[in-house]
Amino acid sequence: MKKENKILWTGFLTNLLGVILGILLTFGVNALYQKREENKKIKEMLILVRSELQTNKNYFKHQERIIRKDSYVYRKILEAQRNWKSIPEDTLSAYLNQTMYLEYMQLTTSAWQIFQHSEIIQKLEDKELIIRLTDCYFWIEKIQDNIKTQYWDEKILAVAPEVDMYKYFDALMNKKETVFFYTLVSSEDFTNWNLFPFIDAIIDYTIMLLDNHGNYVYNMDEKDKEIEAFIQSRIDSANTK
Repeated sequence: MKKENKILWTGFLTNLLGVILGILLTFGVNALYQKREENKKIKEMLILVRSELQTNKNYFKHQERIIRKDSYVYRKILEAQRNWKSIPEDTLSAYLNQTMYLEYMQLTTSAWQIFQHSEIIQKLEDKELIIRLTDCYFWIEKIQDNIKTQYWDEKILAVAPEVDMYKYFDALMNKKETVFFYTLVSSEDFTNWNLFPFIDAIIDYTIMLLDNHGNYVYNMDEKDKEIEAFIQSRIDSANTK
């Protein structure tokens, strides 16, 4: 009887152990699967954010090209001092087109907005990366607003209503606000020039962090010094060109 009971208990315990191990294995596999799916979603979201940052980097490059071209044209108009005949007609026509060129593009933050308001961001263990992304988008939006209010809104006000080319430039020079705007933008120390290498450096640095996500040890104090040096080197390089 004792032998039979022992056999029964042995069988019961073996089955119980098998059930417990099966449950633990199921939960373990399920947890691993969920973790893998979470990491997959995080990776996909970060790829979208990276792509968006690259698009915004190109956006600022485009804005800088337009403003620098405007700066050159404004300087030539001011140098002419109403002597429009001193400028070849086809060149003056090109200047006319440039002064009337009003292409204010909108940068995009949709991927970042989705990421911010999704549960995915809660799953990202790299909180320092979130801080850097938040900081990067803060500057993107701040500099966009700065360019819009200090440049594009002012450029719209600087446009003259005249159609005839020579009368158009005469009308420009009769507007004190326009002359002031042209003088400001054509100067070498125009404050917006440093904004472009600044934001370009921040975006590049953030993209670099995204590319190295999970493969580096992050220390905010050390990285603060590193990014400051990175940005300053970009600004210094831009100013020596």
